[in-house]
Amino acid sequence: MAGKEHAIDFRGVTKSYMLGTTRVDALRGIDLIVERGDSVSIMGPSGSGKSTLLHIMGCLDVPSTGKYYLDGIDVTTLSSDALAKVRAKKIGFVFQFFYLIPSLNAVENVMLPMVFDSIAEDARWKKAVALLDKVGLKERMYHKPSELSGGERQRVAIARALSQDPTVLLADEPTGNLDSAVGAEIIKLFHKLHHEEGITLVTVTHDPQIAHYADRVLFIKDGLITKVTKGTEHEKMVAMLRKEITFEEATGVKAGEEKKLLKVLEKKKKR
Repeated sequence: MAGKEHAIDFRGVTKSYMLGTTRVDALRGIDLIVERGDSVSIMGPSGSGKSTLLHIMGCLDVPSTGKYYLDGIDVTTLSSDALAKVRAKKIGFVFQFFYLIPSLNAVENVMLPMVFDSIAEDARWKKAVALLDKVGLKERMYHKPSELSGGERQRVAIARALSQDPTVLLADEPTGNLDSAVGAEIIKLFHKLHHEEGITLVTVTHDPQIAHYADRVLFIKDGLITKVTKGTEHEKMVAMLRKEITFEEATGVKAGEEKKLLKVLEKKKKR
């Protein structure tokens, strides 16, 4: 068993699959350690192996060879059922397109994962409300996804991802479906949770600025990690969260600008 301080531990991980008669080597030997409480961004061009790495990291797929330890558990030895249980408990997912249940309101969407974990209804409710409060959306808890803005829907998705107290919060292009101002607010929230709650954060993104708010940035190409750098904007984000600099100084987006933009968009929808 790997050290428990390692949230993620990849050892010589490869992944190959057949595309017709052609063998594709999506990952060609990945060694990677993410400690508990780290913030890491992953960047790479289309076809680099980034999505495959993400799927294995999130226990949606398994390596062809090599070992993957998630919070000390060798997930490469698990059955599909056992893998699903580990995924549900250890990984919180936040995706580009939110994937909220349209017929459920915000608090019900956050409660949903806890239903499958046999948590009592009153405990589910209390925790869901607390999580929505944590992401700044308690006052919108009875609104359905269609009644929420894109940024608000992503906040609900983040609260839902935290409902099982995951080891890793895995964000796949979390701002890709949002305008830049709202996206900046969402990234600020991710790093606030990381900074204040000690959540291990892994973000997959095409946006260099968003990537560099993390402590480390991994660059992947042709199935290999080709470079690891320190996030150039990380210290600015930490300083902002400590209130040493303003949000505008850290992100280039004026405070409140995202709200003004949402009002303009809402007016256009009504026309």
